[in-house]
Amino acid sequence: MRNHLSALLFFLLVLLYFSGFYQAVQSSVISAVILTLLLPVLFWRLVKPVDNQAEITRILLLESGFNLLCVVALLHLLPLALMDKAFMVFFVLQAGGFLLVQRRKKAWLSFAVSVCLSFAILVWISQAGQTQVLDSGQLQLFSTAVPWQLKAIYTLWLLQLLLVEYRYILPKVTILLAHLASLTIALQAEDFFHARIVTASHFLFLSLCFDFKNRDWGGREFAVLPSLVAIQKPNIAKWINYTGLGLALLCALHLASGLVIFPQ
Repeated sequence: MRNHLSALLFFLLVLLYFSGFYQAVQSSVISAVILTLLLPVLFWRLVKPVDNQAEITRILLLESGFNLLCVVALLHLLPLALMDKAFMVFFVLQAGGFLLVQRRKKAWLSFAVSVCLSFAILVWISQAGQTQVLDSGQLQLFSTAVPWQLKAIYTLWLLQLLLVEYRYILPKVTILLAHLASLTIALQAEDFFHARIVTASHFLFLSLCFDFKNRDWGGREFAVLPSLVAIQKPNIAKWINYTGLGLALLCALHLASGLVIFPQ
């Protein structure tokens, strides 16, 4: 019971923290610059050796590039048509990076889910317009809200990443819950990917400063769900992958048929 309460407390605290962080980023361009660009630089000295550090750093640098693009767009430093191309390059690099890593690991089922996600992003971008800065001062990528099918595929992709590829971290659920908190905020935001990347990149930086994956972080029984140990079994992991892939394919087909093959 204590384990479940500590996990719930951690999730709620992270959700509250990320919500405040994202609202602060959205409040002004200056806040966005300080929180998404300057903060990691100023406090980089706090970074310490952690598991999977090279991959975390690579993703952090790429997502910091996305945050920089958002600031440039908000300040109208470059034409929005050019910014659209820059955002497209980001998504290509982000998707390509995950595909290459999963190919190197020979995680073919995870690779297939990533292909579905990449396809859904391509469909979304191909049907969208030009990035806009809304009257509220917020950014809306490609002027079109992310369709529910893409959000669903992204959720499935994230779950298989956390529950299958990073199942060795379980039953410690700090990483899992933090990303779910970030995803929760993104699902409620006007711009899904902006909210997700802003909060996720901040958490990646914190992950380099605090070893959240370590079983001893916060105490050996803090945010630990023993029942999740079963996921470490290969047959359970495969079931999660096959289920995620099947649902992702259905969502991708629905998105393609509704927006590409049979346009209204």
